[in-house]
Amino acid sequence: MAIIEQINGRNKTYTGLSRVIDYILRDDKTELGLYGGFNCDADNAYNDFIMTKRNYNKETGRQYIHFVQSFSNHENISAEKTKAVADELLLMNKFKGFQVVYSTHKDTDNLHTHFVLNTVNCYTGMKWKMSKEELQELKDYSDEICRRYGLIITHGKLGSHINRGEYRSKENARSWKYELYLAVKEARKYAISRNDFIVKLKKLGYETQWSDSRKYITFTNIDGKKCRNRKLYPPEQFTKEALEKRFELNAQQLEKHVADTKFESLLSTIKLFQNNHNDVDSSNNRYPLSGMESTSKKDYIADVKKNAGLNWGKEKNKSEVM
Repeated sequence: MAIIEQINGRNKTYTGLSRVIDYILRDDKTELGLYGGFNCDADNAYNDFIMTKRNYNKETGRQYIHFVQSFSNHENISAEKTKAVADELLLMNKFKGFQVVYSTHKDTDNLHTHFVLNTVNCYTGMKWKMSKEELQELKDYSDEICRRYGLIITHGKLGSHINRGEYRSKENARSWKYELYLAVKEARKYAISRNDFIVKLKKLGYETQWSDSRKYITFTNIDGKKCRNRKLYPPEQFTKEALEKRFELNAQQLEKHVADTKFESLLSTIKLFQNNHNDVDSSNNRYPLSGMESTSKKDYIADVKKNAGLNWGKEKNKSEVM
């Protein structure tokens, strides 16, 4: 998976801005189709940046932000896919209104994309600011994009890499958040109302605080770790409004007893997976949905049916998972 690093340097002059743009667009490092402009013309990015700064009379201080999204040389990824990941990264709401010229470089062992961002927002004139929390959100957003592309997750330094299944077995903060994400997705899939959603998450081991007086939903796992719905990706699919619409759609398309039966089958599968893998990796007890995903849920169920049998009737009433 990609690592995001900010490049510190002399970024307070127009000369520095011109040089860094020239550098990332050099012909010996990139090619047509591997670079682009977000809210600007890549080939005229310098002038576009300056025009925005002058329009808002903000020509002092930091002129640009330079950061890199890098992939391990062990990663099975093409230059085109690297560029596609960069394209999606800029769709994060944090970049709304900011001009960015970016370029994927393929002249080194590890593919990477350089981003040069104008510090003045072309819509509002506000200067770029990023807190530590927002930086982590950017990294998490990048991770989710990479997951969807089935990419290796790098951990720590670029040279240190582990595959998706190995990563999910690590006992760290990111793994419990991903397990929560999967649990919310499953509960959302079968819930026909807000209360039904809360009950299903309870069976998966999560408490849900959903109040009309609060802007966000808060989920709490069995260890007391909390996460708001706005941290789930993509966030627009997990707003209160989006979830309510999904429940209405489920109610129209699924009879409650059918939805409940499917959900109970999921709980039984989780139990079976935990029992069969308990002596292999203890993380499967804590993060069963992640483990099932990495094993491939469909293949796993097919294998159990073939070799051991899957007694849905016997397991059906065992609804408590954690």
